[in-house]
Amino acid sequence: MLQETMLTLPARFQPKMAGNFRAVVQFDFSGGETSHWILTIGDGRCKVTEGQVEEPDATVSMAAADFIGINNGEIPAPELFWGGQIDIDGDVEAVIGLAPIMGW
Repeated sequence: MLQETMLTLPARFQPKMAGNFRAVVQFDFSGGETSHWILTIGDGRCKVTEGQVEEPDATVSMAAADFIGINNGEIPAPELFWGGQIDIDGDVEAVIGLAPIMGW
């Protein structure tokens, strides 16, 4: 389920909302679907690849099920963040900036 969710992100991407936004965000997922994904936004494009990047702008660590819930609109991301269920290392603004660009 997580892989399908991650692969839908480029279709959710809203280039007009992104403007000149640029970010490389590493997602480290735990839970039943432990994995690592890279979300790269820049030049009006969104790219998602499985794996890890050496120096992302930010790293987001969270449960895979929570991310799926955010992507489906079932769980508000701020609620999880303030509840300590999302850990962000690096540029927090880069992660916050994803919400309108990805339609979350």
